[in-house]
Amino acid sequence: MVAIQEFDLPARWTSLLQDKYSEAIHNLSKLWPDTESLDVSYREVEGYDHEFAQDILAKPDLHFDAANDALQQFMLDIGAGSILPFVRIVHLPPDQVRTVSQLRAGDIDRLIAIDAVTTKISGVRPRLYTAVFECVACGHVMEIKQPNEQELIEPLECSQIEGGCGRPKRQTRFLLHQQSSHLINSQFIELQELPEQMKGGIQPERIVCIAEQDLAGRLNPGDRVKANGVLFIRSQRKGGKDTPVFDIFLRIHSLERQNIPLEEIVITEEEETEIKTIARDPEVYDMLIRSIAPSIFGMERVKESLMLQLFGGEAQVNEDGTRNRGDIHILLMGDPGVAKSQLLHYMSTISPRGRFTSGKSASAAGLTAAAVQDAAADGRWTLEAGALVLADLGLAAIDEFDKMNNADRSSMHEAMEQQTISISKAGINASLRTRCAVLAAANPTSGRFQPVSDVPFTGQINLAPPLISRFDIIWLLTDTPDETSDEKIAQHIINTRVEGSSELLVSEGTIPDPSRASAAKKSITTKDGKYTHLSRDVLRKYVAFSKRNFHPKLNDEAREKIVAYYVATRKKGGESLDSVAITARSLEALSRLAEASARIRLTDIATVADADRAIRLTETWRHELMGENFDLTTIESGKKGTVRNQEKFILDTVSLLQNESGNHADLLAVLNEAERRDIPRAKAEDIIDKLCRDGRMMRPGGYETLQVV
Repeated sequence: MVAIQEFDLPARWTSLLQDKYSEAIHNLSKLWPDTESLDVSYREVEGYDHEFAQDILAKPDLHFDAANDALQQFMLDIGAGSILPFVRIVHLPPDQVRTVSQLRAGDIDRLIAIDAVTTKISGVRPRLYTAVFECVACGHVMEIKQPNEQELIEPLECSQIEGGCGRPKRQTRFLLHQQSSHLINSQFIELQELPEQMKGGIQPERIVCIAEQDLAGRLNPGDRVKANGVLFIRSQRKGGKDTPVFDIFLRIHSLERQNIPLEEIVITEEEETEIKTIARDPEVYDMLIRSIAPSIFGMERVKESLMLQLFGGEAQVNEDGTRNRGDIHILLMGDPGVAKSQLLHYMSTISPRGRFTSGKSASAAGLTAAAVQDAAADGRWTLEAGALVLADLGLAAIDEFDKMNNADRSSMHEAMEQQTISISKAGINASLRTRCAVLAAANPTSGRFQPVSDVPFTGQINLAPPLISRFDIIWLLTDTPDETSDEKIAQHIINTRVEGSSELLVSEGTIPDPSRASAAKKSITTKDGKYTHLSRDVLRKYVAFSKRNFHPKLNDEAREKIVAYYVATRKKGGESLDSVAITARSLEALSRLAEASARIRLTDIATVADADRAIRLTETWRHELMGENFDLTTIESGKKGTVRNQEKFILDTVSLLQNESGNHADLLAVLNEAERRDIPRAKAEDIIDKLCRDGRMMRPGGYETLQVV
């Protein structure tokens, strides 16, 4: 192959742009400054001239300069010389795509593409592209290109050839003319390899990138992107000296494929046909329930809700600009040892873009986002994305949800309902998207749930009522002895241990890895050709295909069914006057569950059957949590209806006696009234003490006197 000479490049680029992109360049001149660059497809260059295309990959910097010069000349020819656009090469061949951990010395100075997720961004700053200097001694003006973002390149002498005085730098001074110089926008971006590209247990690798011109300010933390660019190196400094070891940076040349939902999962035509066959099976729901954590015995209804959470409802944008989330949030409250963490781990592995984190080891910054002062970027403040932002359009499994401290937990409110994170720190004001389903697990504070208690189950975990109310489904998993089920669970656990393979032998390579063998199977079938359950790989692809292609809406009958259930449930009161059986938030949860149910069948219409499934699941978890008299006020206040009634009665009694005496109520009289209402004396005294501690009552004249505040 004959090497292409450097002087030949501008002519080749000029002919390519004239032949293929003449119309696009005319459009660019009209759209300026909204559009500042011309996208040139590598595939089109390869079709035009194969050798020329290969040369671009080997010597990208020379080609970028030649292409920009050719485009500038074209602009002058069509009378638009005042604008300075850039050529951006996109659609690089698959053999040029790398992950961050695959970058090697051979990739330096070549044009490559990196598939990654944005984890950190700095502010956008102006940078000199070409600098204009004036010699103080003679007034001669020089223009110098600035290829390095780390240092300013000044003239060494006032060039005599160009009409200057010839004095070297030490005998004169050079003034920088900002107005005449060309400044471009510049931004530092940190990219991290995608979770699905990482090997287990390895810390994800990152690379610092520089985005310039119209590319600066386009990415937010959490965005998935294919960044095309050229790798360059800077020497690591130790003790004020350069070392022979270099840090790698990427100068981004073009950005592609930003945040297309679930695009990282590739589905072939055969797999698509298989998915459609599975969806037509009348027993598809049972099969999917069996496919979720097969090693965990039972919990069919819990697994059914997790199956619906995987598929999720459809997020809606309204005319007034408001947004209704489509993701289903589930809370698992359970005694220790009921397999909550196992379920969470499994769900984070089968969900596309799944993330697992534990509440104790995750701060608010680790879950949501943080403003970080970056020593590498001259102490500038940068934005760093947390687990919820990185799980955008996926699922975030948070174990030990109740162990987070209060400051961290408060940041979850907006992340769960509005599905955004607002950052206002260190001069950074930004809003990041967290469109992910949250699956959380929590343990009771006293070790096990106490069924006989004045405190409801939701009050026995260390979670604030406003946060609990954001969950669509709350499962109560208690560990109660039952001879029949205990025997089945015991058999299942022992069988699972017997059938498992030794981890040591698997890591040594003596025996095959059973999890990989299972993933390699397309799907698992029985002898008569029926599917029993699906492998992880097929399930992930099923979910991705469904979420990408189907956007269900409730039909009229399903709508009427849900509305009728809501109205009928609202009429039911609890055991207190201030009881509320269901709220509008639950109504949205029902429609989300029905939409998810329709998605499983690969249809755009949610029918009565889907509405029935949503209502049945909702009634199941509500009954398990609180029995027949479900009371949302109990969840929101952390007090059972009977306790609230007793408190109200004592407050009313004190208020009445206080008005009668004109000063204060007598403690003995209040206790006598309480006994008439079947409130034991000791219980009444406890309630009075609590009301006094809470500041709702006081003792103005000593222990025996009471007054309502």
